[in-house]
Amino acid sequence: MIEDLRFKEQSQKAYEYAMFLLGIRLRTEGELREKMRSKKYEAGIIEQVLSQLKSNRYVDDKRFAEVFLDNLKKYKSWGFYGIKKKFMEKKLPADVIEHVLSEGLTEEEELETAKKFFRKEKIVIKNQQDKQKAARKLAAKGFRSSIVSKIVF
Repeated sequence: MIEDLRFKEQSQKAYEYAMFLLGIRLRTEGELREKMRSKKYEAGIIEQVLSQLKSNRYVDDKRFAEVFLDNLKKYKSWGFYGIKKKFMEKKLPADVIEHVLSEGLTEEEELETAKKFFRKEKIVIKNQQDKQKAARKLAAKGFRSSIVSKIVF
């Protein structure tokens, strides 16, 4: 009875903490799990809270990834691998990452992003050294090698 009451109380505190975090910004299931673990909530409580948040549609990793991808495409200059890294940092599951990237980022879009990056950085290619420097910059932003070669070579 007392144990049951303690579990219910901890569960409520964990739920309120998760809602507080979601009030700051949208988060992935993995981010919430990690934050709650750092606050020393029990695994059973964490799973119960996450289940409740998912059923209330406060947490949806696929939708989060789609919105995040759209924002990165509009406002940033990251290539396929750069975006994939950002997704992994957000603790998104691998299957969600693969699905959203394959559906939401075409090679044509990535090529346009690379061109936009080139213009923004005012990159001018005059010789072989400039080509190599430009290729390194694009690779550092996570563009696929096929995109780098189309732009630089």
